[in-house]
Amino acid sequence: MPLAVRFRVRYFETDQMGVVHHAVYFVWFEHLRTEYFRELGAPYGELEAGGVFFPVIESGCRYLDGARYDGEVEISGWLREPRGARVRIDYRAAQKGRVCAEGFTVHARTDASGRPGRIPPELFEKMMAAASPPGEGPGEAGS
Repeated sequence: MPLAVRFRVRYFETDQMGVVHHAVYFVWFEHLRTEYFRELGAPYGELEAGGVFFPVIESGCRYLDGARYDGEVEISGWLREPRGARVRIDYRAAQKGRVCAEGFTVHARTDASGRPGRIPPELFEKMMAAASPPGEGPGEAGS
């Protein structure tokens, strides 16, 4: 189940030439990821209150064509099948039909002290049901 969020590029996210700074894409990816978990019925705040955390353990991004100031950008995401304590999300940032960047993050389920553990069964099932098949979306972006 792909998910997308749309918003306008803000001035402070750009350099002097009006092009989005490379680090901003990871902030946008996090925005999409937060909405993805909310859509699954598992908002981050509730997960963390229950002792379930998903820190980023790996990430990558390929920059293809810079997004520009004040243009609407769409960030799309594809949750991949979770494996044990890990889950991967692939992302695509696009503006005016141009793909600006493709990236990914890998997360490991931990408790509040950082000890790894399995994804709770109810959440695991929701993730499995929402997982996009290989070949849909950017796939193995950054790999």
